[in-house]
Amino acid sequence: RRVTRAGGALALGPTEYRILLHLMRNPRRVFSRAEILAAAWDDRIHVEERTVDVHIRRLRMALNATGGADLIRTVRSSGYMLDDGKVD
Repeated sequence: RRVTRAGGALALGPTEYRILLHLMRNPRRVFSRAEILAAAWDDRIHVEERTVDVHIRRLRMALNATGGADLIRTVRSSGYMLDDGKVD
């Protein structure tokens, strides 16, 4: 599994990869922390919802290391989404 942006390889941990994959499958859809938890973690493991914030921050850092625009949007009181850059 490899992730690249602007021609450069990104170093992602397995959890960040699963979150990115989930967001990429549903661009521009807002996911709550609970939905991201369900998509990225085994349901037999108890993980606090705020843990998602830590992994989103790591994912953002990796994606933005190339200097491109921030692709992950925080939707206040709702969750996170992948912004594909299209204008409505």
